[in-house]
Amino acid sequence: MTESAWIKIGYIVAGVAVYALLRWCLMWATHEFRVQAGCEADRWARDSRVEPAIRTSLAGLADMVYRLGAPWLVLLILAVAVLLPRRTIERFHSNLTISDDPDIAATVVRLKLKLLLASITASPLACVFAILVLALGLSVRSSMDALKERVSMAGDRLVPRRLGATA
Repeated sequence: MTESAWIKIGYIVAGVAVYALLRWCLMWATHEFRVQAGCEADRWARDSRVEPAIRTSLAGLADMVYRLGAPWLVLLILAVAVLLPRRTIERFHSNLTISDDPDIAATVVRLKLKLLLASITASPLACVFAILVLALGLSVRSSMDALKERVSMAGDRLVPRRLGATA
């Protein structure tokens, strides 16, 4: 009976070790992507052509990329953004414009998506769940642009508003 328990404990330890190795490999493979996204976010966070609230959001998202709980928080926000009706999300989202220039606004939305992806890539299990959530969202929304807009708006909700006082 004791041997059976030790074998199960061994399997659990081996599973955790394999997951840790997989996580380390994923972090190593995506490190450059995360650093580039963070540097680009820092550059845009200092750009005066972008609204102050969006600059705060970019700085906060760039700061979150290497935090331990960030992949799971981003996954939760993605699930909420994909599944809730648009009016509900817009009610919680301040209807601020990103910038007066549409090219800058498109670049900032793309950058927020890169930062959310960079946060997700810190955990292999979160990556798998994020792919499932995004596939579900794509099937429900049936438009990549609508999904991109929702995820971008969700990225703003991850950054606390009090951070704006320090930025």
